[in-house]
Amino acid sequence: HSVLMLTIERRSEASIDRTSKLTLVDLAGSERQSITGATGRTLQESVGINQSLFVLRKVIMSLAKQSRGASKLMVPYRESKLTILLRDAIGGSGYTLMLACISVLDSNWEENLSTLQYACTAGSIRNRPVVNLDPT
Repeated sequence: HSVLMLTIERRSEASIDRTSKLTLVDLAGSERQSITGATGRTLQESVGINQSLFVLRKVIMSLAKQSRGASKLMVPYRESKLTILLRDAIGGSGYTLMLACISVLDSNWEENLSTLQYACTAGSIRNRPVVNLDPT
């Protein structure tokens, strides 16, 4: 995975007026050992990628259920470093945009379907963007 977090500050002469955070994420695709034939260190990296994607899916499912009116659920942000980093971007008080990339090959239809279901579930999350003001 690749994560780029930018903090943008608008300053006046006296202090910082506004601060915004922009988070850009490129998620690696899930890896199937039976297809890739990965071994050793590559296999360990694949397991780590799959684990973080699994936890991200759990977080997205929890937030989507809350957006549909379910009672407050415990969102498992702490189960993965990736979800800890993306906490503000996914379930925070900001705008979120997700781009899902799929393959044109017929042999990848299962992965395409999974990606589209993932994106559909993420699209049902409703954040309430607000401006956080410093009272001082």
